[in-house]
Amino acid sequence: MHSLLHHRRLRVAVQCCIGLALLLLFLRQIDMGAAASILLRAAMPPLVFALFAFALDFLLRAVRFWMLLEAVAGRKLPLRAVPAPFIASFGISDLLPLRAGDVFRLAWFQRQMDLRTGSVLGAMLIERFYDLAALLLLGVALAALHLPAAGGAALIVAALAGMIGAPLVLSRLPAPPPAAPPPATPPPATTPGRTLRGRIARAVRDMLATFAILRSPQRVLMLSTLSILCWLLEAMLFLGAWNSLSGPLAQWQPPMAAFTASTLGTLVPGLPGHFGTFELFGLAAFTRNGIAADHAAAVLLLAHLLLWAPTALFAILWLPFSGKTAKQPDGLLPQG
Repeated sequence: MHSLLHHRRLRVAVQCCIGLALLLLFLRQIDMGAAASILLRAAMPPLVFALFAFALDFLLRAVRFWMLLEAVAGRKLPLRAVPAPFIASFGISDLLPLRAGDVFRLAWFQRQMDLRTGSVLGAMLIERFYDLAALLLLGVALAALHLPAAGGAALIVAALAGMIGAPLVLSRLPAPPPAAPPPATPPPATTPGRTLRGRIARAVRDMLATFAILRSPQRVLMLSTLSILCWLLEAMLFLGAWNSLSGPLAQWQPPMAAFTASTLGTLVPGLPGHFGTFELFGLAAFTRNGIAADHAAAVLLLAHLLLWAPTALFAILWLPFSGKTAKQPDGLLPQG
């Protein structure tokens, strides 16, 4: 236990150091005073539109996760019970290190909907696959604009084929073998550690078994469509920040490229809320497209605030009144 705690502290320290280094690298490339003066001139109507798009984005994401949970559970689940803890999990990850919101989400839905840990984890992995695939598709579409028409179209078709075809292939992987039945009389040498290994093995089997839900072409098509819509809505938030700071909507390609780069940049370990990684990668994309660094920084900071504040505030306000708490990580493993 002491070794595990030490490992977690070390991971937090390393990630924070990386995040701080990237944040400092971003700040060295801009004039923060100039960026702040640009921020003060933000127009409100585009920001209202941006927040509306963001709210719709998260509603669709919650519906998508509910669809996954219903599929892995094999029974009806209440949709109304999903959005609040789903959104709160993002806010927790924005405030705490080590993807704490994912642990919360895993615990919450396992307990409140009586699901296996591995099944919830499998649903989350499928969700992450579609998020990454849709975001990469958006990046490919932007890159295709700079290619000849035939080449660009072929690139987009290939990306779409991968997004739709990969889950169908994954779903055909051999199912994991069932666990051997326990002996009638447990051997005296049985220890808590061995029991824990068995529980972990069962969780892994349940997780791998969730990929079978992707054998339905209709479900794969629905998940792909929802994922693309979610990321387009989130891109609308970024465009709202761009337009609020006098960026012309006709010049939409630089902010779209920066949005894609910023979001992919959050895959790099860093500070909670992705401060530093989001801005640095977005700044590189903006300046590569000829946008002044200070103006780009103002757009990135405003967009990041719009992405971070709603979920973080929701988590802070909702959790104390939810009347429920998540289990500890070790308690997430299925019993028996």
